[in-house]
Amino acid sequence: MIRLLAAVCFFFTVISSVHAQKGMGESNLAKEIILFEANSYRVVTEFNMYAMQKDKSSEQRLSEVLVKGDELSALFVEQSKTIAPSWDKYRSFAWEKHTQADGDTYVFNDMRILHKELLTIVEDVKKQLNSDLLPARELNKVSGILLIEQLASEYLEMSAATFGSFGFAGSEQAIQIEVRSEAFERVINELKKLHSEDKVKLKAVKKLALRWKFIKSTLLAYNERSAPFAVAKTVGYIRKQMTEI
Repeated sequence: MIRLLAAVCFFFTVISSVHAQKGMGESNLAKEIILFEANSYRVVTEFNMYAMQKDKSSEQRLSEVLVKGDELSALFVEQSKTIAPSWDKYRSFAWEKHTQADGDTYVFNDMRILHKELLTIVEDVKKQLNSDLLPARELNKVSGILLIEQLASEYLEMSAATFGSFGFAGSEQAIQIEVRSEAFERVINELKKLHSEDKVKLKAVKKLALRWKFIKSTLLAYNERSAPFAVAKTVGYIRKQMTEI
């Protein structure tokens, strides 16, 4: 019965999103596909946070991210017939497995495979929706949102392995953390330039920069200590501030 209700809800989400897409310009879709990609990385973060905390609030956050992905994935049926089904496989796996007992290293490996399959489709859609259509401010903003979600997911993936819950992580995640940290730093500097004439926005960017300064050293110290809860909380603040800039 629960599966049937979920399927019905997903169907109506697709139908309503198709109608919404007709009124949405290509530049807006170019932004939404980047946000959808960011949301897919946040699934990893919330999946691992629940694995370590196993409480109602972390389960609720995972549920909310999956619902958001349902809404976003259904926007791109005209660009790809496979993006919504691929997302549904990924999100269904994450929800079904999030309560699985600790220690099964293959759970996250299987989830990683499904995520990579989804990201391949996302890249194809992104090529169709040229992000160059986006104004510089919007492009930097959504690029920053994507980067912080990628950083959080990779750090939490490594932390979950350290805590002995889901999955295993190693050099690939470590390298990406270093590369993406530099990229996010560039995004912040660019946002400062873009909003230099807007005192309110510039103040928000500077506040964001302080949050980033606090978290950056922790992210880059992945080999020395693990602080997943502090990282997740700070990324939550950054996530909110990024959407308000």
